[in-house]
Amino acid sequence: DVELLYFIPNTFTPDYDQYNQYFKPIFTSGFDPFDYNLKIFNRWGEVIWESNDASVGWDGTYNGKPVQDGTYAWKIEFKTSYSDERKMIHGHVNIMK
Repeated sequence: DVELLYFIPNTFTPDYDQYNQYFKPIFTSGFDPFDYNLKIFNRWGEVIWESNDASVGWDGTYNGKPVQDGTYAWKIEFKTSYSDERKMIHGHVNIMK
């Protein structure tokens, strides 16, 4: 059995320096990269960013423009690689510039 291991940061700083430019969950083992979906929501529940590629992170923009500093909700749905079990996790990420 492969253990499910991941880390999801709670803050990032898309301020165009070389550090912490993207919100990108890090999965190291136990998930199926071909069955992955990440959604970012604004305070009204509108989806402002979505990806099905675990190697791509959110750059803090919506329609090509930087979003305001603040807290944004996220939801990740994926399948485990060892049992095909579907998982859904959610939380919040802070943007600081």
